[in-house]
Amino acid sequence: MPVLDRREPGVYVTIEDASYVAPAAEIGRTVFSVGICEKGRHNRVIEHSSQSDFQQEFGTPDYHVNTQSHYNHDAALANGARGMYIRVVPDDAKVANVSIEANGSPTTTVGTGAEFTFTEGSTTVNVDASVFDDFIEGEWIYANDGLDQEIEARQIISKDDTLNTYTLHAAYDGSTSGWGTKNVTAFKYAPYILQYETRAWDFNPNSAADVDPEVVFAFHVTGAGAKYYNNFKIKGSRNVELEKMFVDENGDVLYPYMFMDVGIYRENDDGSGDTLLEGPWSVSLAERTPDRQIIRDLSSGEVMYIQEVINTRSELVQMVAGDQVDSLSLPDSPTNNPQSEQNRLIVMLMMASAQPVGTATYVPSGNALGFANGADGTSDGNALYNTSGNLVQSAEIWGKVKLAFMGSMTSVDGSIEQLREVTYPLFEPDYVLTGGWNAVIQDGGRFLADYRQDCFHLGDTGLNYSYSDDLDARLNDVPWNNWTSMLYTQWRQITDPYTGVKMWMNPVYHAIQRHLQVDASYFLAEPVAGIEKGAISEPIELAYKANHSERGDLIDAELNPTIVEPQGKYFLHQLTTWKRLSILKRAHAAKFIAYVRKMVPPLVKDLLQRKGTPYWIGQAQSRVDYFLNRFASSPVERFQVLSSYSVNVEFDDVASELNIYLTLAPIRVIERINVYIIVQ
Repeated sequence: MPVLDRREPGVYVTIEDASYVAPAAEIGRTVFSVGICEKGRHNRVIEHSSQSDFQQEFGTPDYHVNTQSHYNHDAALANGARGMYIRVVPDDAKVANVSIEANGSPTTTVGTGAEFTFTEGSTTVNVDASVFDDFIEGEWIYANDGLDQEIEARQIISKDDTLNTYTLHAAYDGSTSGWGTKNVTAFKYAPYILQYETRAWDFNPNSAADVDPEVVFAFHVTGAGAKYYNNFKIKGSRNVELEKMFVDENGDVLYPYMFMDVGIYRENDDGSGDTLLEGPWSVSLAERTPDRQIIRDLSSGEVMYIQEVINTRSELVQMVAGDQVDSLSLPDSPTNNPQSEQNRLIVMLMMASAQPVGTATYVPSGNALGFANGADGTSDGNALYNTSGNLVQSAEIWGKVKLAFMGSMTSVDGSIEQLREVTYPLFEPDYVLTGGWNAVIQDGGRFLADYRQDCFHLGDTGLNYSYSDDLDARLNDVPWNNWTSMLYTQWRQITDPYTGVKMWMNPVYHAIQRHLQVDASYFLAEPVAGIEKGAISEPIELAYKANHSERGDLIDAELNPTIVEPQGKYFLHQLTTWKRLSILKRAHAAKFIAYVRKMVPPLVKDLLQRKGTPYWIGQAQSRVDYFLNRFASSPVERFQVLSSYSVNVEFDDVASELNIYLTLAPIRVIERINVYIIVQ
């Protein structure tokens, strides 16, 4: 509040905001799944807002290479949900990587006498035929005259096997005193080399301590695995226009080979070339100018240093600059780091896919910064993907998936552990989807929903071909007793929209679609069952069709069967796994209670650390009462959920606790219609 001089006569107004606006009843829905796939950030919770975002990161569903949870999750996003997905990889999975490192032995002797003739001021080197093939185009060469080899080295841009000559990218000057023509032994010069060290998936790309002291730049993908990431490349080209930001009084560029346009590419599986995945972005190879000013884009003011740009903008690749990055730094005088220009050129060439603009420098065919050594990991001695490229699952990976569903798996960034946080939630799932996994794994999803009690779990009884097998599964495999879970039966054959083949699909795939469509078209407290709201629109063939008495047995076991009749195929009932004689056996009531559990705390959270005066106690009463009243006396049919309710707020002055007691009576649904025909 501004400080006013209140000595002057006048009217002084002070405004305190004690208002309250109730949240809207219309809310989006979020689904949570755990799966295995060949790409995507791994062992952490990744949020996405659309089906296209999900597929871009984790790929399109394909039963050959990913689990059925991929299909469930994708179908939910196609029906308007937001998503939270964990891609699980084994502990021994590795990330693809590549490092530009200082060469410990940058020179190699070629020849033993006067096989090479260098001419001062000339770009031509005459070569003895016996050693002509010892150099290839793109390599760097210098004469053995005992002076500064790093400065003397020149790149071979072409060879003439008729004249036995090399053409250099710049005129040779191997001596400050000038010595004309000289027949000498030549040396190969390679100040930097590429390394593909094996890296574990928990590598921290932002920590220079995790890289070797020889590293200039180290690049690592964000997702472990070989099937997708080993074909990554970083390609770049020289940006001459940005070099003009730094010119001398004559307009000449001060720091050549400083700026590049770089992008992340992947080699196409069919060998047709490369596809741009991210970028391109304009970057600088050095971070600061000689006067220690950070290099920024003159128009946007954004930092241009390659490490900053890639780590900020790329979701696929991260990098860290090592100790040897100083070899690229801008010199503060001609004698300080005089070879930095050449070093930048060499690094640029290692990332280039074409001849840098404005130079005569040759780039060998196929050059670019490629990634390698990513590994999918092994489980119990079996590869995660077999030699045909198909997914292989094991007990080890199953254990990790269950822990991920439970929020107990150790994550890369601490996000999975946050799934159990309800008081101050980082993640707020509405549906936990475990369909397609075995019963042990699905129990992890059941546990999470039961622990949080603000979300709903959808599972299945497995691929069974008779109702008796489903009853056995209910008794022995999934004997759950929770009002936050639903179980669906009867796997079904569908035509996979992505591969075009017939495949067995778990029933949660269709159940989540119906839940989301009913939530959006009606309200989340509307039953998802019956010929209209439980309808399955695509052609399916059930693993078995239950008759009247068999369906009764399934319903008695709190299972939700799919019925086939001339009018359609649809989910017949909407039961939770709650075995008590309670309204919470009905999913429409249970989903609403979970919704209230999620929505009430934010209504009153700002009352924490308020004084326990009647005003603030009354605020709790009025806010919760106003929130629930919409569902008891709403003129809108879709929001008529409660037949009655009560709110009682008490303040415990000794414990400093505000206790809110809610009594809710959800409206029941029409589950049976009796028609009596009397003929007289």
